[in-house]
Amino acid sequence: MKKIIITSILFAFTTAAMAQKQLGAVTWNVNFPTNSDYLTKTSYSGGRVEYRHFLKTKNISLGLSLDWSTYEQYIPRQTFQKPDGSGAVTGDFVAQAYQVPFMATAHYYFEGGKMVKPYVGIGLGAQYLDQELYYNVYVSDEDNWGFAARPELGALIYPDGHRGWGFLVGAYYGYSSNKTELLNRNSFTNFGFNIGVVFGE
Repeated sequence: MKKIIITSILFAFTTAAMAQKQLGAVTWNVNFPTNSDYLTKTSYSGGRVEYRHFLKTKNISLGLSLDWSTYEQYIPRQTFQKPDGSGAVTGDFVAQAYQVPFMATAHYYFEGGKMVKPYVGIGLGAQYLDQELYYNVYVSDEDNWGFAARPELGALIYPDGHRGWGFLVGAYYGYSSNKTELLNRNSFTNFGFNIGVVFGE
């Protein structure tokens, strides 16, 4: 079912982006968690699909984006204290997190010539976060929704100078207010970069 949903989104975004003054993008995302002492390993399992609609000025676009990232890391033997102080768990663990932000976006584009179009942007929306700790034959699972924000910068690159198709490279900082009572965390943040293909504009 997940593959069907993702394929449908890709088809809708890229088809819509073929129209004038619109753009669709599919990218591979690499993410680095920044505020977690239990998740520190880089995630290479991420992606994004997005749609951007250009306003009449052509220097500003509004759109939507859907990201996903999976984190997994082995944690050597240590003790996790329950936030309410009622107990603790000692052992080695496998930690996993599944991150899905859905955002409305706005981008401003600088004049960079026919082949390169630099931009800065912001995304605001909601994020679903599922975090799990596996130890022995047990698992502690916590999932919730939170507010998400993502400032970013990047560039659209058109190798042949025409705006029918090209590449996207970018970097961003992601913040979300997802709480994790299990590990006493009040937010989830990460740096990341993405690279992919664009259609339209």
